Amino acid sequence: MPVHPIHHLQIGTDAFNVAKKFYGALLPALGFDSVFEKDDSFGYQREGFEIIIVKAKSTTDDLWEPERRVGFDHLALNADSRAKVDECAKLLDELGAEIDDEPAVVAEYGEDYYALWVRDPSGLRIEVVYQGA
Repeated sequence: MPVHPIHHLQIGTDAFNVAKKFYGALLPALGFDSVFEKDDSFGYQREGFEIIIVKAKSTTDDLWEPERRVGFDHLALNADSRAKVDECAKLLDELGAEIDDEPAVVAEYGEDYYALWVRDPSGLRIEVVYQGA
């Protein structure tokens, strides 16, 4: 297995059971495999990169604002095609997820940048992107 430059990303959620459904649908659709599940955490891995979700205390502040600030802004996950981005949008919509931006070309990043942005159950922003012809 190749060594990914990032070992893992840990995300705290105050909606743990809903997050299990959200990430349990989205991550496998993008080629991630479940690697562990405990009472207070679970993890998925792809090509040596692991995403770990843990139970966390609730926060009252929105963690994302349109202006850059210190802290978690969003997690971008690669898709292998525009069709996969569209498939993820449909899957997330069926889960009732809050989609901030529907799949579209993001011209400011290039005509080959196709992405969607969605909120996870705790309000964290997740981007699903395909960049290619």
